[in-house]
Parts: sequence; C-alpha cells; structure tokens
Amino acid sequence: MGYVLFGVALALVVVLVIYFNPPAPPQRVVRHRRNEDEDEDEFEGTRETILRRNFTEQRTRRSLPGDKCAVCLEEMEHGDMKYTKCGHAMDGACFEVYRYIRRNCPLCDKPINLSLPGDNCAICLESLSMANMAHLRCQHALHFECHQQFIESGAKCCPLCREKV
Repeated sequence: MGYVLFGVALALVVVLVIYFNPPAPPQRVVRHRRNEDEDEDEFEGTRETILRRNFTEQRTRRSLPGDKCAVCLEEMEHGDMKYTKCGHAMDGACFEVYRYIRRNCPLCDKPINLSLPGDNCAICLESLSMANMAHLRCQHALHFECHQQFIESGAKCCPLCREKV
C-alpha cells in the first residue's frame, strides 16, 4: 500500500512540474560574418545563403534595377528588365528563353506564362511550337497567322481570358 501511495504522489509531482513549468523561449540563431581568412569553399556556402536571402526579400516586392535575375543571377539594369504580371522581372534574354520553358514565376511561383509550346492555339486548335507563337498581352499565345487574322478581324479581347489585347 505504501508503494502505491508513493507512486501516485510521484506521478502527481511530475504532472505538476510539467504543468507549471513555462515553455523555453525560442532560441535565437546567431549568424557569423565571413572573415577574410576563410577558404573559398566556405565562401561558396555563404554566397548561396546571401543569394537565398536576397531572393526571399525579392519574393515579397516588385523587382527593381540592381536586383539579380532569378534565372542567370546577373544584376539587372532598368532598360533590360522584362516585368511579369506578378511584378517580378528577369533580364530580357532570360525572359525570352524562360517563357517557353515554364509557366510560373521563378520567385513567387504565380502563373506568368499561360501558353507553352505543345499547347493548342485558341483559334485553330492546332499545336503551338516555339517557332510560330505570338504572345498576347495576357501571355496567352496564338499562331502568328491566327494572331494576325484575329487582330485584323477587329477583336479587342483575348479569346481565352477576355483581357484587352
């Protein structure tokens, strides 16, 4: 009987200690700055961390001249920046290649390019290829010939999303 009472008392003490013990405050991560003496391998890890931090900041705001292109990692200048609907930018050469490869922004993953090679043209329903795509302002694409006929017909809106042409 004494062991039972001792076990119950011990369990009660443990429960009270856990209940009244406040949770530990979150620990702060301390980041160390790079010394001039560090070797090149450590610099590469730091460079990746800096790029990741810069792109994390860029995800939440519109791209500005001086930001790095998310594709080639080169600094962008005002005249060469191609803006997407989400407000992020790539340099001109990267944008022209990227628009045929992926539908989403490399920074925020929002849709920026709605038509890729292999999708069907909204006018003739034939497959689009990189060589014969004409993009509308909304980023939907048509064949060059279909686009020309579409504009000549007096159309004012995209046949897919109804955004102004």
